[in-house]
Amino acid sequence: MTKWLKSFVLIAAGIGFITTLQIDVAAAADTVKTRQAVMKELSAHNKAIGVYLKGHKNPKREARLGMPGDIELRALAMASLAKRLPGMFPKGTGLTDMPGKSYAKPAVWSQSGKFRAAADTLASWAKDIEQAAATGDKAKIAATMRGFGKATCGNCHKTFRMKKPKKKKK
Repeated sequence: MTKWLKSFVLIAAGIGFITTLQIDVAAAADTVKTRQAVMKELSAHNKAIGVYLKGHKNPKREARLGMPGDIELRALAMASLAKRLPGMFPKGTGLTDMPGKSYAKPAVWSQSGKFRAAADTLASWAKDIEQAAATGDKAKIAATMRGFGKATCGNCHKTFRMKKPKKKKK
């Protein structure tokens, strides 16, 4: 009877261990998906500001592009997301750990100070855009936006993110 009980306990412990591993992998995958959703949201805010600045010839369509107050809110959201970014990269969610799902280079963790500084730069630029939008002057917003993508997103992606492979056309 004790041999049977021992076997049962060992099997149950093994199943528990495997389940824990699966939960850890699932949690890491959820972290990556959340992180990617945040990045897409940052991109959407950036694009919306660009569309607003570009404007439109048709006054009705121009009105739908937003107002400086909308840009101020978008910049505020970008600053908030930027502050959360470093915490969205726990160890074990990088390119080497999750190939094909994560594109975060190991530099995110090996150069964590530089990574945090890049997130702070994004937050700082977003605050500047927010302040420019608060004035209501489209020219000030445009001047503040010049170089934003290259200095923030592009700079960080060059150092900390592998390029996604291009999808093949069918």
